[in-house]
Amino acid sequence: MEGSPGRLREPVATFFAATAVASALYWLARLSPFLQSNLHGLIAVVFLYAPAVEARLSGRRFDYREAGLHIRPPGRTLAVAGLGVLATWPIFFASFLVFYGSVCAPHAPAVLQFWAETFAPVCGHWLGRAGARLALPDGFLLLALSQLVVVAIPEELFFRGYLQGRLEERWPPARRILGAPVGRALLASSALFALGHVLVDFDLQRLTVFFPALIFGWMRARSGNIAAGALFHALCNLFSEVLHTSFFR
Repeated sequence: MEGSPGRLREPVATFFAATAVASALYWLARLSPFLQSNLHGLIAVVFLYAPAVEARLSGRRFDYREAGLHIRPPGRTLAVAGLGVLATWPIFFASFLVFYGSVCAPHAPAVLQFWAETFAPVCGHWLGRAGARLALPDGFLLLALSQLVVVAIPEELFFRGYLQGRLEERWPPARRILGAPVGRALLASSALFALGHVLVDFDLQRLTVFFPALIFGWMRARSGNIAAGALFHALCNLFSEVLHTSFFR
């Protein structure tokens, strides 16, 4: 039923429990070299298995395949991911240049200089457009695999495959956007995605991930799986790494 509180209580409680464990691991890793070297893998395990644990505790059945952990149909999956790249990367690249070009300019306004010195002390390494050169991060292939398997797939499974799906039981999609059925569940799961990032390391800048989360959620609805969103998610993280390697020394 639309008004059933249980349908909302369980996934939200699972979100806070999984986030609390991830946050504890993050802060404990500062004291333990073992946790530090395995942090991303441990957090990945938390998000991969939290839905199954919640299902068992509540007497429900959780099927990873039904949650979108597959690539069918492969053609649509690649098309949706490719559309995301074509639609967002030019905007992201332009925004990257404008933002750092403004913040790191020699005579930037005082407000921007304060922001750079306080929150992003990287301007001393900014090469600018003239000094930039295309460069891949060290260990690029391993980084690419890690971004897909350890970061993107676990996060997409939990937030889009599980959380968005459970919230849609409470708030069924009310409209279609570019062929994808979406509604309040997309907004709520995206907000929780952003909140979860903040609660792990208490960095308020993480709230900005709300906007890419909307795209990831749309991809889940449009493709019928989490593969398109996971591929796009990993590619976006890699694109950001390449930009920072190319424009900063």
